[in-house]
Parts: sequence; C-alpha cells; structure tokens
Amino acid sequence: MSTLTVGAGQQFSTIAAAVAAANDGDVLAVQAGTYTNDFANIDTKLTIEGVGGMVNLVATESPSNGKAILTTNTDVTIRNVAFSGAQVPDENGAGIRFQGGNLVIENCLFENNENGLLSGTVPGGTITIRDSEFANNGRGDGYTHNLYAGEIAKLTVENSHFHGAVIGHEVKSRALETVITGSRIEQGADGTGSYSIDLPNGGKVTISDNYIQQGANSDNPVMIHFGGEGAVHDGSSLTVTGNTVVNDMVSPSAALVVNETGVTAYVANEAVYGLTSDQIVSGLADISDITTLLTHPASDLISDLLDDVAELPASVPVSDTPVVVTEPVSGTDVTVDTPASEVPVVVDTPASDTPVVVTEPVSDTDVAVNTPASGAEVVVEAPVSDTDVAVETPAFPAPAVDNVAEQVSEDPWQGGERFTFSVNGQAVEVWRGKASLAADQHDEVVIPNLAPVDEAASVLSMDGQEHADASAALQAPELTSFHFDPWG
Repeated sequence: MSTLTVGAGQQFSTIAAAVAAANDGDVLAVQAGTYTNDFANIDTKLTIEGVGGMVNLVATESPSNGKAILTTNTDVTIRNVAFSGAQVPDENGAGIRFQGGNLVIENCLFENNENGLLSGTVPGGTITIRDSEFANNGRGDGYTHNLYAGEIAKLTVENSHFHGAVIGHEVKSRALETVITGSRIEQGADGTGSYSIDLPNGGKVTISDNYIQQGANSDNPVMIHFGGEGAVHDGSSLTVTGNTVVNDMVSPSAALVVNETGVTAYVANEAVYGLTSDQIVSGLADISDITTLLTHPASDLISDLLDDVAELPASVPVSDTPVVVTEPVSGTDVTVDTPASEVPVVVDTPASDTPVVVTEPVSDTDVAVNTPASGAEVVVEAPVSDTDVAVETPAFPAPAVDNVAEQVSEDPWQGGERFTFSVNGQAVEVWRGKASLAADQHDEVVIPNLAPVDEAASVLSMDGQEHADASAALQAPELTSFHFDPWG
C-alpha cells in the first residue's frame, strides 16, 4: 500500500493521473483546493482523501464518460471531497456514479449536480454514507434526485443532511436493505422536493432517530413512500421509530408514510408536528406511541448550538461601559461582577429556573434585573449606598429552550461546522461534524411561533449585516446582540 499525493507541487497534479497510477490498497492524499473537470473512472481499490480541508471537484463541462465526476467500479472510500456542477447530455449526470463493489462516503458534499450520487443495479454492492451533505441536486424534472441508490445489497446513511432536492426526492433507494439513522432530511421553507424518502420496491428498511421535514411547497404530500413502483423485494419490512417529523404542507393528502405493499409497517415513538392521527400512515401499519407536537420544532442543530453556548460566563470587571447580559437557556447560572463605578448593569433571564447573581459593590451604579420567566432565582448584592436596584418580573411564561435563535448559518466548504458567537464581547466557537454549503448559500434554520414582546421585529447580526425577520421575532429583544461570524 502506498500514499500518492495530489495537488500543486505534489506527485500528481490531478486526481485522474493519480487514479491511473494507483494499485489496490493505495491512498490518494489530495491537497485541499478546487480541481476543475478532473474526471476519473476508478477500477482500483483505493481511498481518496482530502488533506488540509475540502477538495472541491467542480464540473464546468460534461464528464468524458458521460456519467459522473467520479465513476467507481470497485471498493472505494472517499473523504473530505465536494462534488458540484455535474451535467451530461442524457441529463442524468452525478457527482459519483456507483457501478460496483463497496462505496464508503465520509464527510463529503454533493451540491448542484443533476444527481448527487447515482447507482444502477449492482448485485452485492453496498453504499455507506456518513457525516455528509446532499443539497440542491436535481434538474427539476422529477427524475433526478439528491441521492438515488438502484438495486444494490444495502444502503446505509448515518448522521448526514439532505435538503433542497429540486423537484426530485431527497433520498431514493431500491436497495434490498436501507438503513437511515441520525440524519436530517428536510425541504426547508421554500423547498420543492418530492418524497423525503422513496422506497419504490420496499426492501428491509429501518428509518430511526432522524429529523424529517416536509416543506409547504413540496411537490408531493407524502414524506415516506414504501412500495408502489415495480415488484416488492422478498422479505420486505418497514420500521420507522424515534423520528421527529415536521409537516409544513397544508394538504388533506399529507402523510408520514404511504405503504403500498402487503407488509405491515411498524411506526412507533414518533414526535409529530403538522399531521393528524389519520395522516400518520396510509396502508397496513402497527402504530404506537405517537406524540403530537403543539409547537414547530427546530432542527437538532439549534439545540446542539445552545448546549455549547449555555455555560458562557458574563463578567465585566472595569470601565464605564453599560453591561447587557442575556441568558436565554434554562438551568444556567449567571454571575455578573462590576467593580467599576457608574456601570449600568442589565440582566435578562427569559428562561425558567435560572439563578442570577448580580454583585455591585460600588455606589452610583444602576442595577436592573429583568426575569420574565417564572421560577427564576434572583439575588442582588449592593452593599454600598446610593445604588439603585430595579427588579422586574413580568408575568408571561418563558419560551422553550429552542426559541432562542432566529437563524444560524453554516460555514461554507470547510468539511466541518464552526460557529463563532460574540456575546458581550466574548467569543465562543462551536464545532460540529460536517456542515457546509457552497459559498453564499447558507443553510438557515428559522424557528416560527415565537411571540414578540412588541411590534418590532428582532434583528440578528450575521456576517456583519443586520437581518430583520418580523415573522420570527424573539421573546427577548436583547438577543439583537447575538452575533454570528463564520470563520472570522
């Protein structure tokens, strides 16, 4: 086994040249950067891995084989690679065309191709996708998709993100076995995709612990389609458990599952928003433990970010600068020490059960503590005279933990998620596995159903620009100081 280096000043300047020279078991270490029209047919068992960041394979012309940027015919592992722009004369191009062996995709991005990843019939073949993103793939003809696995032995999708399929399906699989876990499959507010998951020939299917969202403009009111197109595979079964399901499409035909086979689907432990009990499954099913959500849940990305920001300390030891401390997460202690004179302090704690301690040892300093949530403990220590202390506790309930951020944007093209928040002058970096859309195409999460305190919309500072969204104003106007700055 050898390592072949690819990039400027390396052993090979193109991936195609390195593939042609590789032997079974070799690793192609490709320097981060953009490789335009670098197409390859891979007949050698190898690993292609981006080094130092994402490798961007961009097609500005049809691939020479009329199929894909990379065409794999044997066992291949691909990491840290982005595919975009694949189009071919027969209108069925792909970032990757899978034709044989076992394909493993890790931390990759497929964006703005006719198909993200496309497979034909490959007996015994397997595709495994981890920590990857499929976005905005499809021609808009309904026959091209974010991911289309043909009749293969097994498709496995773990911890990945599918969104923005153009008329086509987010995930389509004819595999004998399909397993989709821990992933986000969503059309967003303006998406036009069709099925979230299409399983036209059934198969042994497990869909668990995912966030699945159908947009208001979906091209099809059904989220998961099982059977109904061609013969059903022998031994087919459908298990749908532990998912958060969000339906934003107003239609009497909206449904979580449409089962067109004679197999009884098992659907349990689902948290569902926007569907009635009659819209959970159409067809044979064993249904249990369905929880109806009364408020629109956010993608799990929001909760993960809040967990990282929750322990941010707030301390301003010196200066005459007004201090505003906003603590929107429940269960978090906030301590503010302001030993300098004439420093106004405002502490807002809109989450319930949040202890707040404000220590103000200097005279002539105003201290205001606003606790609009019930159950919050507030302690104000002001040992010196001439100190004004105001404690206000309005009588409206605290918002849920998810009702904190209006929208967040993911870092472009970097193979990992990095969020830098500036709160009261202190920076906090949040890292997560894989999030990346192409530059200038941000992945926005909007949380509706937030009641504003007044008629004015909250303003979010993002990328140095202020953005107002009156339809999703926050309970606490002080969150206008919440700042998102991708990569400095």
